[in-house]
Amino acid sequence: MNVELQAVTKIVQMFSKCPHLEPVIDSNDKTPLTDGHIDVYSAKKHSKENYNGRVIVQVKGRMLSGKKSIPKTFPITKTDLIGYQKGSGVLYFVVYVDPTEDRLIPNYVLLSPFRIQRLIKEMRGQKQIGVRLKPLPADPSKIEGIVHLALKSADEKPAIRIDRGQLKDLSRITIYTDGSLNLNIPVKLTREDYDFTLVFETTGGTTLPVDEDLFIMPPEYVGEVTELAVVSGDFVFRNPIRRRVDEDTVELELSEGLKIQRSSAGQATNGSVSLTMRKTLRERFNDIGFYLACIDNQVFSLDGIESRVEVAQVNDQSDLREHFEYLTTLMSLCAHLQVDSSLVELEFLEGKRGRQLVGLHGVMIGGEEISEAHHENGRILQPMGLWSIQLLVTQDSTDGKWLCRDLFHPELGRQFVASGEDKNGELQISRVTPYEIVEREKLPYTLNLHLYNLVNAYNDIFEYPDAAGNANATVLNLIRASDAVAIRRSEFLDAAASLNNWLISKQGSLPNHQINDWQITVRNRQLTTAERLAIRSLKSQASRNEIAEPLSVEAACAILLGDDEETAYCLSRLDDDQLFEFQDWPIWDLHNAGKLPGEGNNRPSILLR
Repeated sequence: MNVELQAVTKIVQMFSKCPHLEPVIDSNDKTPLTDGHIDVYSAKKHSKENYNGRVIVQVKGRMLSGKKSIPKTFPITKTDLIGYQKGSGVLYFVVYVDPTEDRLIPNYVLLSPFRIQRLIKEMRGQKQIGVRLKPLPADPSKIEGIVHLALKSADEKPAIRIDRGQLKDLSRITIYTDGSLNLNIPVKLTREDYDFTLVFETTGGTTLPVDEDLFIMPPEYVGEVTELAVVSGDFVFRNPIRRRVDEDTVELELSEGLKIQRSSAGQATNGSVSLTMRKTLRERFNDIGFYLACIDNQVFSLDGIESRVEVAQVNDQSDLREHFEYLTTLMSLCAHLQVDSSLVELEFLEGKRGRQLVGLHGVMIGGEEISEAHHENGRILQPMGLWSIQLLVTQDSTDGKWLCRDLFHPELGRQFVASGEDKNGELQISRVTPYEIVEREKLPYTLNLHLYNLVNAYNDIFEYPDAAGNANATVLNLIRASDAVAIRRSEFLDAAASLNNWLISKQGSLPNHQINDWQITVRNRQLTTAERLAIRSLKSQASRNEIAEPLSVEAACAILLGDDEETAYCLSRLDDDQLFEFQDWPIWDLHNAGKLPGEGNNRPSILLR
C-alpha cells in the first residue's frame, strides 16, 4: 500500500472540488522540500487574466497502527523550516491512513513566514519540533479560505525590521484570516492558535506585514453607551454602559463602582448588583444610595420596567448605612454652599477633618451656634480634602448669636471695603468684592466661589474707584487658576470669559481685554484665521506706539501667534522691571508651555478580512 500516493490523491481530490483552485501535486515528486503547488484564480474559469498566485504545498502520508489515535502534532526538522521560510512559507498536509476502517484523515498546518520564524526561535538547540495540526475541512469554500490566507501570508518578511517610527502615521490595520474566526466573542489572535496575517498601512500608502498578536473584542463586549435610565429609590443613573460578559450574561455599568449583571440562563432573567467604593463624595453617595435602595426593595427599574434583583450582601449593613448617613450630611453641606461634590475626595476627610465638616453642617444648617473660640468677626478657611471653603463669622444684630456664613453667597448682606493711601499719601476707601479678599494662590482651591454671581458682584460696585481694575485682576487670577488646576479648567475659563466680556461691554475693546479674550480662547482651541489677523493688527498698533504699554502688548501678541523668534525679540526689548511684571501675567504660562493647543491624534481603522 503506497501511503504517500493515497495522501496525495486525497488532497488532490478535495482541492479539485474547489472552483478557484488548481492543484498540481505529484506523488513521485523528487523536489527536496515540496511536493507541488496550488494555483489560485479569481474566477471559476482559469486563465492568465484571473490568475492570483501560487501556494507551495508539501504532503505527507502516515499509517495509523492498531487503535492508535490521530496525533495532534507532526515533527518537522529545523532544516526544512528554514527552507520553507526561504520559499515564503508552505501549506503542509499530513494525511493519516486508517487501515482498520479504510479511511483517510487529512490534516494541515499553515506555515507562514512569521509562524516559521517563531517555531525556529522555540527550537533553540533542537533539530526538530512538533507543529500542531488541524483537521482539513471538507467544505470547498473553507478550503479556499485556507489557501487564500496562505497566498496572502507569503508577503510576510521576517528579515525586514520595522521601524516603530513608521507606525506613528498608521491609518489602517487589516487582519486576513481563513474565515474560521468567531467574531461574536472575544478572541486573542496568536499564531499558536490561529492562522492569520496582520498588515499595517500608513497614511502614505505603505503596507507593512507585522508579526504581532492581537486581541479582538466585539463591540458588545467592549461596551456601548445606552440611552437607558436605571432607577432605584431616589437614585437615577442615566446612559449606563451595556456590555456582554458571556453568552448568557449582560452587564450594565451604572458607574465605575456600581454594576448590574443580568443573566438569561435558565427559565427566568435574574439580576445582581455589585458595589465598590469610589473616591469622590458625589460618586460614592450615589452608588451607595442606589445599592441600599436595591437591598431594601429588591427591585430596580429599567426605563420604567421593574426587574427583580439580588444584592451581594455585605457583612455588616449597619456600617454601610452609617457611612451613608455621613455622606448625606456632607452632600447637604455641599448643596448649601453650592460646592461641586464630585471634586471632594473622601480619603482626605477621615478623622478630624470629617468631624469638622459635620460640625459645620450643624452650625450652618442645623441652627447650632459656632464655638466660643470663633466669637469674633473674621474669616475662616475650612479645609475640605485637597480644597477649602471660605467662610465669614459675624454676630447677628438681632439676637447677638454668632453665625458662620458663606463668604461668597450673593445674599450675604455684607459690604466689603478696601483702604489704602493714594499717591499723595491720603487715605482712600473703595468697595470691593469677596474675590479681592481671597489670596491669589488660594483661589484655584476654593470651592464655594459662586462664580455664576461673579459679574453681578462687580456690576454692583462698578461706580466705585478701582472696580474695573480689580475685575481685570480677577480675570487674570481665574486664567492662572485654570492653568493651576486642570480639573477645574473649564469652570475657571468660562468665568474669566464672562467677566472679561462684561468689562468689554463697560470699557470697550481695550488692548488688555482683547489679549485676555484671546488667551482664554487659545487655552480651549486653535485661533481662527480672523482671530490671528486681529492679533497681528493689535501688534502693529503697538509697534507704532499707538497704545499704552506697547512693548508688553507686542510680546503678548507674538506669544499668541506662536512666533518663537519674534517672541524672543520682543521680550529682549523689555527692561528688567517690565520683564518681571510680564512674567507674572498668565500669558507667560503660554510662552513656557512652548506649544499652543489644537493638534489632535488620528487613530487607525481596523479591517477584518
